[in-house]
Amino acid sequence: MLSVLVEPPGSTPAATPEAPPVPVAVQVEADIFQSPLPTWTPHCLGFGSPWTYCNGTALRACPSGAVWRHTGADLQTGIQPVSAAGDGVIVGYLTDPQFRGGVLIRHPTTTGVVITQYWHVWLRAGYSVGTPVKRGEVFADVADMGSLTHLHFAVFNGEFEPHAWNGALPPTACSGYPVFPYRFIDPTAFIQSHALVPVAPLARGIRIYSS
Repeated sequence: MLSVLVEPPGSTPAATPEAPPVPVAVQVEADIFQSPLPTWTPHCLGFGSPWTYCNGTALRACPSGAVWRHTGADLQTGIQPVSAAGDGVIVGYLTDPQFRGGVLIRHPTTTGVVITQYWHVWLRAGYSVGTPVKRGEVFADVADMGSLTHLHFAVFNGEFEPHAWNGALPPTACSGYPVFPYRFIDPTAFIQSHALVPVAPLARGIRIYSS
């Protein structure tokens, strides 16, 4: 038998059940990184490039003649401020007559620790080993190297160790150094995959739940 429910005049139709909330991925600040400079313009060397001067002269090679490989990206620039790529703490600073200053910043992320490496810079006053920094905070300036002025930026996947300082590594084991890339990762790919994602405006009435 067919039964039909007839609503009396003036009654309010039953409300349509509300759709369950849709989980939205929320970026964690510790996992967001950015370029240390306003622009991401390569110099003459990229990640994995033979470690040479721009004229092709090798900076270091194994006894076999194999030229070492570059662990980061060289960003062509003049003398300008350098920003922290992410939230972290300065864990290393040293100076070298050829390469000027080098800085290491330790970043604890949700997937583990990474260390960002900055070469050819000078720390600003008030910054030293142990100083915490926030993403985008200016902590150094590019050093004057004449026609070779640039910023070397690299990303080391893991806790601090002496090899986290290396601006290059051999393509095959030699001189007691680990083989490229060891624990270094492509800094361009890292920045792109950890960039801040803009949040689109929400339509009225939509509720967002995060887990």
